[in-house]
Amino acid sequence: MAPVEVLSPPGIPESNKDQRYFISSESSTASAYLLPADDEERERLDLQSRMINQNFDNKLIWAPITLNSGDIVLDSGTGSGHWLLSLAKEVPQTIQLYGVDLSPRMFPPAASTPPNATFTPTSITSLPEHWTNTLSLIHQRLLVVALSSSQWQTALSEMFRTLVPGGWVQLFELHSVLASPSEALRKHKVFAIRDKLCYEVRHVVMDIVDHLPGWLEQAGFVNLRIEKRGLPLGSWGGEYGTLGLEANASNFFRAIKAPVMAEGGLGLVESEEEYDATVKDFMRLCNEIPETYLEYWAFIAQKPVA
Repeated sequence: MAPVEVLSPPGIPESNKDQRYFISSESSTASAYLLPADDEERERLDLQSRMINQNFDNKLIWAPITLNSGDIVLDSGTGSGHWLLSLAKEVPQTIQLYGVDLSPRMFPPAASTPPNATFTPTSITSLPEHWTNTLSLIHQRLLVVALSSSQWQTALSEMFRTLVPGGWVQLFELHSVLASPSEALRKHKVFAIRDKLCYEVRHVVMDIVDHLPGWLEQAGFVNLRIEKRGLPLGSWGGEYGTLGLEANASNFFRAIKAPVMAEGGLGLVESEEEYDATVKDFMRLCNEIPETYLEYWAFIAQKPVA
């Protein structure tokens, strides 16, 4: 996959090729966010987005909505903008497309951005006041490693405020427990590392799929529907499984290596070599044990019409 060109905004240095760049280093608002914001992460996000699209039947909009001229679609946590740019190819330019993320580092360059798409460095926990009752659809994927419990609930309240009456949200998140016949995989050490980093250090909500139904209801949403898909992990699943393992496991654990080691290995690994060996063992097991899946859940809900 060819890398996508990126234009770094003024005042932000280019990433060092040998060192990952984390937006948590530039903003206290992003202090919980685990993953990097650099060229390698952009490629991972693009690949992951393609995999999720395929896993959900290449259907970009799951909410039962017909977009009309003048409607506005928001892509929250847009990252590289892959989903939004994909949607731009399917809807007329009379539909306005907004992409927001904490950092602009991975936004697509202006040259590849259609005239009806706008990317803005904004947090989903604090959307512009003038957006109240203006958005028809809000799409969001995989903020599982980005938000604390209180931030999630604030974000859902902001979504509710900014949607038009009758507007929809569609939130795609991961189940934190691997679906596999192998206990060695389900309880592998990589998950102990991930969970300790998430829960104890960054205080993000890894078991978000268990909380979203209740939190959506508390925010005022109705007509909740949940769609689930299993993404194969490992070579037993063919090219799809190999790419799934690369995008969702290999590259993910490589991405969180720096914050894990910055915490001294969290008492679980003593060196970078041990960390790498642990990830390698997990990858080996995924390739060797069939029927191992990562579960994606889509939560589709509506703001009441009145």
